[in-house]
Amino acid sequence: MRFLDAAGGGTVIRIEGRLAFVEDEDGFEIPVLISELVVVEKPESVTATDKQQEVEKPADDVSEETYEYEEDEGGDEDPIVHLAFLSGDKPGVQSGSVRMELINDSNYFCYYIINEVGKNEQAINLHNGKLEPNTKLSLGKQLVTELDGQEWDVQLLMFKTGKKFNPLPVIGKTMKLKGSKLMNENSYTENDYFDEKALLLPVLKGQLQRKMEELTADDIEKIKKKKEDSPVRKKNRRRDEPGILEVDLHIHELLDDTRGLSNSEILSIQMDRFHSVMKENMANKKRKIVFIHGVGNGTLKTELRKALDRKYKGHYYQDASFREYGYGATMVII
Repeated sequence: MRFLDAAGGGTVIRIEGRLAFVEDEDGFEIPVLISELVVVEKPESVTATDKQQEVEKPADDVSEETYEYEEDEGGDEDPIVHLAFLSGDKPGVQSGSVRMELINDSNYFCYYIINEVGKNEQAINLHNGKLEPNTKLSLGKQLVTELDGQEWDVQLLMFKTGKKFNPLPVIGKTMKLKGSKLMNENSYTENDYFDEKALLLPVLKGQLQRKMEELTADDIEKIKKKKEDSPVRKKNRRRDEPGILEVDLHIHELLDDTRGLSNSEILSIQMDRFHSVMKENMANKKRKIVFIHGVGNGTLKTELRKALDRKYKGHYYQDASFREYGYGATMVII
């Protein structure tokens, strides 16, 4: 790369938002706007040996064909992709910035390209890469004033590796970002993906959302009336899947009466139940246990994971499937 309006250039070593970090020949990193860089071709003096080494260099995703991951039930029939915005530099801090995340709520790998489209219809690439199934990816943070009025073109290519799958068409979505919406506290709502409120902009909509958009006002009123007229049914507890033990740590599942208990006493009872289950299953190798702790203020989840890091170091843990539990459960593998 060389600089557009200045002498010099170098190699781009990373990109953060609209900034590229260029390493010059002296080894210094220079932050430069992407729009101020010009791509130059490799010099003709590259030797055959260099070209051979370049070809033989393994790709970053060479292990893709043998990559194994746990699929969520229904993830093929109802894939969902969201562009998410979270208010502030970090949770609980209000500022003029937002944090951006891309959510792949599906059993597909996802190649993504996010371009900013200018007034002359020319585009600047902001983000690109590959997102694994049922994961989310941080796209960094940016000032709302810089995002206001930007038009983003988002393109997705969904696929699987090493197995048959139902092909999806290439997804293309144009969205215009409004600073007033990003700054409005009411734009951010509770959701299944984060422990805090977020603004979710759908790139690939799920079946339920598509069906809801097709309903007329009369249809919605009929559904409401039918629901009001229907007898209230007690919700059945979901049965454990084979090989998975589900433990609900909500205090109302552990005690019939919680009156008079302080928050610290409630937390102590929940953690006692957690430790009891862990001890009971220490000999059950590869046993999967899902501890449902809820989202709330995150205290129980934090204490649970501290205990796993300190007292149960030999056991692997991760977020349980957010399709089934949101981000309110942790799965431990003994």
